[in-house]
Amino acid sequence: MLMSVLSPTSSRHAEPSLGNSRDSNLSGELAEPPRSTGALGDWYVHLVRFGSKQLVLATSERSLLTMLLPARELRAGLAPNLRASVSTLLEALCLPHAAIVREISAMEPVAFGRATNRRVLGSMNDLAFQASVYLRRDGHDLLAISQRLARTPMSAIGSKTGALGFPDQVACALLGAQPS
Repeated sequence: MLMSVLSPTSSRHAEPSLGNSRDSNLSGELAEPPRSTGALGDWYVHLVRFGSKQLVLATSERSLLTMLLPARELRAGLAPNLRASVSTLLEALCLPHAAIVREISAMEPVAFGRATNRRVLGSMNDLAFQASVYLRRDGHDLLAISQRLARTPMSAIGSKTGALGFPDQVACALLGAQPS
């Protein structure tokens, strides 16, 4: 699994913003990472500040399935926390246990690289804005917000031009599973 790390950004207001991948804190040249073996593809990870609250937005490249993780908890390790959060979200979406285990297993080993997919970066901006609205309006249940983001129609994953796709449905199709 490749995790593309974006640079942290700040906002005095509750509006999130995502940095340009060229501003990444990753220094020097990075070796070409291996191709992702997971059905959901690589994960784009970004620190987003919603006012004084710091969260990490993690988005699957292939499905745009997105999770919010508390930044403080990631000090123990980004990769294990991301795998645990992906597992929890897939369970909440009622995917079969075997499909979840297969995907989580495919998320090893982890490599870090620069963010390159502009479709994902643009979608992350949209999803960060949606998350900011849900945080202000509905509270701070990050799993519930992640589930709502999974049901957000996105043009970047539509099956044809002008069509909208839904991250939860695309993730189910990629994992070859139907919600139970």
